[in-house]
Amino acid sequence: MSDRVFPLLLVLTLLDLAFVQATGCVPFGELLPLWALAAAAPWLRTLQRHLWHRIAWNGGVLVVFMLLVQHATTTGLLHMLEDGLVLAVLCQVHLINNIGKQQRPDLIFFNSFLIAFVTSFFAPDVVWSLLFVVHAFALVPSLQVHALGHGGRSPSGQLVRTVLRGSAWRTLAIGVVTAVVFVALPRDFRREGLFGEALALRQQFEAGLADRIRIDDERPTRLGEDLVLEIAPPRGSGPEAVPPHWRGLAFSKFDGSTWLPQEASRLGSRLCTDPLWRGSPGGLWQRDDPADERAVRVEVRLHELAGKLPTPLAATGLRLPPESGLLLDPKSHGGFATLRGEGRATAVVGYAVTLGHPAAVLPSKRLLAHFTALPEQGVPSAVRTLAAQLRTEHGEAGVGADPLHVANTTAAWLGAHRRYQLPGGPGFAENLGAFVLGSGAGHCEYFATTLALLLRAQGVPCRLVGGYLATEWDAARSVMIARSKHAHAWVEVLDATGRWHTVDPTPAADLQQALRTEPGTLGAMRAELERWWAAVTGFGQADRARWAEAIAAAWREHPFAVVGALAALLALLYLARRRRRSPTTIAHLQRAIRGTGLHLHAGETPRELLVRAAAAAVAPDRLARLRAAVRTHENMRYGAPAGERP
Repeated sequence: MSDRVFPLLLVLTLLDLAFVQATGCVPFGELLPLWALAAAAPWLRTLQRHLWHRIAWNGGVLVVFMLLVQHATTTGLLHMLEDGLVLAVLCQVHLINNIGKQQRPDLIFFNSFLIAFVTSFFAPDVVWSLLFVVHAFALVPSLQVHALGHGGRSPSGQLVRTVLRGSAWRTLAIGVVTAVVFVALPRDFRREGLFGEALALRQQFEAGLADRIRIDDERPTRLGEDLVLEIAPPRGSGPEAVPPHWRGLAFSKFDGSTWLPQEASRLGSRLCTDPLWRGSPGGLWQRDDPADERAVRVEVRLHELAGKLPTPLAATGLRLPPESGLLLDPKSHGGFATLRGEGRATAVVGYAVTLGHPAAVLPSKRLLAHFTALPEQGVPSAVRTLAAQLRTEHGEAGVGADPLHVANTTAAWLGAHRRYQLPGGPGFAENLGAFVLGSGAGHCEYFATTLALLLRAQGVPCRLVGGYLATEWDAARSVMIARSKHAHAWVEVLDATGRWHTVDPTPAADLQQALRTEPGTLGAMRAELERWWAAVTGFGQADRARWAEAIAAAWREHPFAVVGALAALLALLYLARRRRRSPTTIAHLQRAIRGTGLHLHAGETPRELLVRAAAAAVAPDRLARLRAAVRTHENMRYGAPAGERP
C-alpha cells in the first residue's frame, strides 16, 4: 500500500465512526476510545515494528471482541445492532492502525462501504446524507490513488493532486446527474421494498409511534429530528389555535407489560366508544357534532406516513385531497388508519382538520368494565396503595366521584411528585414499580401508564393514547411543528356524560427541557436543514409541474437570458473537457515549448526537441524551463527518477 493513500483511508475510517455515531444506537462513551485510536493512527503505525506493541494491540482487540460476544449472549437481540456497529468500526480502527506497505487496503474499502450502507437505515436522513456526500468525495479518489500505487510505485504528489481534482469533478458530475434523474423521474421514498424489515427495525430505536407500547422496554431512545407534522392555524390566529395533542392510536388493554391497541375484537363489542366517522365524495369525513359556530379549521402536512393519520381528540371533520393517493380506515377509537392507494406519488400528505365538539357516546356496562379492567399480574402492588392514599388526600369517595376531577387531581400529583427522564438517562427507574414508588425517574409512557392504572384502581374508565405533542412554534412560517422526538403518550378519561377528555400527567417543563437538545443557532440551522430535506423527499408530480412551468415562463419572458445561461454552461463543460484531456505535466510542457518559439514536429519526442532547442541558441532561461518540463514529463510518463536524466 502506498503512503499516499493512507491519509485518505484515515478519512474514510473517521467517516465510518461518524456514520455509527449518527445512528444514536451506540453511546458516545463507547466510541470515544475508537475515535482516539483512529486519530492517533499515523503515530501508532510507527510502533508496528515493536513486538510489545503488537502483543498489546492484538491482545486488546481480542479482549474487546470477547466482551462484545459476552454482551451479545447475555442481552440477546436487545443490543444486537449496537454490538454489530461497534464491531464494524473496531475492525476499521484495527486495520488502519496495522496496515503495512506490503498489504492491500481492499478490506478497508469494502468495510467502509458496508458501514455507510447499513447505517443508512438507522441514522437521521439529513445527517447521513451530508456524511455520505463527504464519503463519496473521499472514497472515489482513494480508490484511484490506490490503483496508481500498484507495482510498488508511489505516485508523485503532483500526480495525486491531479487525480484528486479530477475525482472531485467526476464525483460532482455524478451527483448532478443523480439530481437530474431525481427530479425528472417519479419515486416514492416511503415504499416498502427489499429492506422493508430493516426500515421497520430503525423505528424501534427512535422516538416514534408504535403499534404496541412495552413498559418493560428500557432501551435508550434516540431523539430524531425528522419532521412529522406541520400544522397551520387559521389565518390571523396564533399557536393557541392548534391543539397540542395529536392522536395516532389508542390503547385500551394492559396485560401487565404491554399496552394493546383498542380494537373491536378486544372490546368484545361492535359498538364504538367514539362518534363514528362518515365518509362522503371528495375526500370529506365527518362525525356527529352539535351546531358550533366556534369550529375552526387547521391545515396539516404529514411528512412521516406510518399507517396512521394523526388527528386531535376534538376533530369533527377531515378533508383529504383525492390526489394524496391514500385510503382511510376509521377506527373505534376515533382515529384513522391509512391504506396506500394505487398511483400515490407524493411522500408528504396534506389534509385539513375541523375542530369542534364531538358528540357523546354512552358506552355499555361491558365497555365500562373493559376500560377499568386491571390485569391479574404485572400491576405493581404500590398502585393500589397509592390510589387509596390519593383518595384520602383528595377527599374522594371513589364510587360516585367525578371521573374528570379524579383524573386531573391524580395527574397533578404525579407531575409534582415524580421526575421525568428519557430511557437510559441518569436516575431512570429500573422498572414501572420503582417509578410508582418514586425511587426513579420515568418517561411519558411511565407517567401515562401509572395514571391509567391509578384511575382504573379507583374505577375511572380511561385509556392510554400514543401520538405527537405539537408545541414547537415556527414564527417565521406561522406553523406548529411536531418531530419524531415529539412522540408522546398520555391518557384519555371518559366522563359521566360519555365524552373523552385529554389528561396529560407528564410535567410539561421537564419534558420540554429534555427535548431541547440543540438550542440557539445550531438548532435553527438543523431545523432549516430538516425543512429543506423534507422538501426534497416530498418532491412529487405537483412540484415537478411547478418547476416545468417556471422554466417555461422563464423562456417566454427572458429567452436571451436562458440561451446565455445554457451557452455559459456549455462553455464551462468544454473547458473542463479540454483540461481533462491535457494533464498538468503536458500543459506545462506545451507552454515551455511555445516559450522557445519552436514547434514539435511529427514523430519528434520532447527529448529530441530539447536537443534541437539547445542547438538553436534559445535563451538560457527558456531553455532551462523547457529542460525542467521535459524531465517532469519523462518522470510522469516512464517513472524514471528525475536525477537519472540530464
